[in-house]
Amino acid sequence: MRRLCSLEDVKRVFNTLGRFTDPEIYTEIDGQTDDIYYECGYPLAATKSYIAQDSTNTNNFYLTYFLGESRIHHVERLFVGTATKRELVENTDYEVANNVGMIKFTTSTVGGSRLDGSDILLVYYIPNLWAKYCALRVAESLLEQLDMTHSGKSSKELEVVTKKLAKQEDLISQRIGVIFSSDAKYYDDHYGVNMKWITQDHDANKYLYKIDNIED
Repeated sequence: MRRLCSLEDVKRVFNTLGRFTDPEIYTEIDGQTDDIYYECGYPLAATKSYIAQDSTNTNNFYLTYFLGESRIHHVERLFVGTATKRELVENTDYEVANNVGMIKFTTSTVGGSRLDGSDILLVYYIPNLWAKYCALRVAESLLEQLDMTHSGKSSKELEVVTKKLAKQEDLISQRIGVIFSSDAKYYDDHYGVNMKWITQDHDANKYLYKIDNIED
């Protein structure tokens, strides 16, 4: 599993220069990533879509697919197939447009097999909400260590981060509540997550993918 947030995400929360080395921050990110998955389950978000043939040319397939929300941090894993699915490799088999929450297959033949009209796309991904939450938890933990070492009491910087973390927790709880109340029929008790089905608008997908500054 990839880290839930990046080094840069943490450095945007608070100034680490001269206080923590990059390896120290990575260690804390790894620990918080493990804790969040333990607390919340894996995957944190997942969607399914049918692979569709191009309506203008049935010899081709639509290659661009929306993941269900417009801002994601990264795609964790991506599978395509029928009962037996093959896992695809980012940058080799598909590209990700994080700012519009979309993926695009690099070709109609990915993972060693040509796409098929009976295939289903399954994507595990990390919403931006969770990445920011992880970065704030990392920052809070590191600042707590710093305060214990230097003053033994909470600093103003730590208090600000803790307040931001509380707000982020509220946002996540509100989001999860809405998802479970509106999409409970999609809940997969095997994976412990909503495997939400996405009905694709392929004409819109082409346009939206382009606005993420990735060539079509």
